[in-house]
Amino acid sequence: MYTLTSRRLTVAVLTVGAVLWFSYFRNGDGSWMTSATNPIDPDALLDSRIRNSSLGFQKIFAIGFKERTDKHDAITLAASYTGLDIDWLEGVRAADIPPKAYPAVWTADKHRDKPAELGSWRAHMNALRHIVENKISSAVLMEDDSDWDVNIKAQMVEFGRGTRALQGTEGVPLSPYGDSWDMLWLGHCGINSRGDPKFYVIPNDLTVTPRPHQNEFVRPPLAEDPNFESHRLIFNADNAICSWAMAFSYEGARKALTALSYVSIDEPVDLGYNFLCTNLLQIPYTCLSSHPSIMGTWAQRGSASRDSDITDGDDTWHEASSRSLIYSTMLNILPLANNKTTISATWDDVPAPKIDITTFKIPSGYLYTPDSA
Repeated sequence: MYTLTSRRLTVAVLTVGAVLWFSYFRNGDGSWMTSATNPIDPDALLDSRIRNSSLGFQKIFAIGFKERTDKHDAITLAASYTGLDIDWLEGVRAADIPPKAYPAVWTADKHRDKPAELGSWRAHMNALRHIVENKISSAVLMEDDSDWDVNIKAQMVEFGRGTRALQGTEGVPLSPYGDSWDMLWLGHCGINSRGDPKFYVIPNDLTVTPRPHQNEFVRPPLAEDPNFESHRLIFNADNAICSWAMAFSYEGARKALTALSYVSIDEPVDLGYNFLCTNLLQIPYTCLSSHPSIMGTWAQRGSASRDSDITDGDDTWHEASSRSLIYSTMLNILPLANNKTTISATWDDVPAPKIDITTFKIPSGYLYTPDSA
C-alpha cells in the first residue's frame, strides 16, 4: 500500500497551488490579470500592448504582388529593424477578375485611364474578407510601398492614448485604441475632421512633417492655425485621400466589405473608404486619424517606372525618397543595419536633422476643443 510521505504531500500541495494560481490569475492570452489590491495603471498596460510586434493589433498585413520581390525585401527589412511582424496578402490584377465579379455599378469607361484600380479594389476586398473569415479582431492593411517612422511604436503609443481619450474610454478596453472605432486611417495624403471639433493634441512633436514638406491635399481647419503647425492632431476623421495604411476592427472590416463589395462602388478603393468615413454609404462608420499622417510611402532609387503597380512611370532615374515622414525607416535602413543609433531626417531643414533613437521621446498629448466663438 502506497503511503504519502510528508515531502510528497508538500510537493503535491505546491503543485495544486501553482495550477490554481495560473488558472485564476492569468488571462486566456497569457497576460497577468490586474490585482484588486495592487492595480496596474490602465494606460501603462495598454501602452505596453501597443509596443508589441503588431502595434497592439492582432495582425499587420502588406498587400502586394509576389513577383515584386524588391518590395517584399524592403518591407521585411524595415519591419525587422523596427520590431514588427508583417504578413503578406496577394495583390490582384484587373485582367484576372472575370467581368461577372466586377462591382455591380462599375463603369469601365470611367476607369479607362487607370484600369489597375479594379485590381486594387479586389485586393482590398480580399484582405477585408480574410479578416472577416478568420475572425481577426483587428488588423492593419498597408500597401507594399508603405513607410513608417523609426519611432513608430512610440508614435502609436501616444496615438492610442489619443484615440482612447476621444472615445472617452475608461478602464481597460479590448483594443488598446479603444473599442468604439471601425477604422484608424494611419497613412493618407490628406484628411479632414468631422463632427464635434475635439482633438487630441501632441504638442511640438519632432516627427511632425513641417508645413513646407507636407503633401496633404486636405487638412483639418485647426491645422491651418500657425500655433498648431508643429503639433500632431488626432481626431474623428473623414474626406481622406490615399490608402497607404489603415487599421480595421473586425466590425469595421465587415462593414467595409458590406459597403464596398456587397453594395459596391464605382470608385477607386481609397475613395470608397473616404465615402465610408464620411458616412455616405448608408452604414454608420467611425474613423479616427491624425494630421499629419503617421505612416507614409516611399520610392526606392531607380527608374520611375518601378515605383507603382497601378500607374505607369517613365524611365527617369531618381534617388530613394520618402513622403510624409521625418525619420523614415526605409531611408535609414543602412544606419540601422550598422547598429547606428543616430538617425537622419528626410530633410535637412527640420528642427532636428538627426536624433538618437535610444533617447528620443514623443511628447504627451492632451484633449483640446477649439473655441467655437
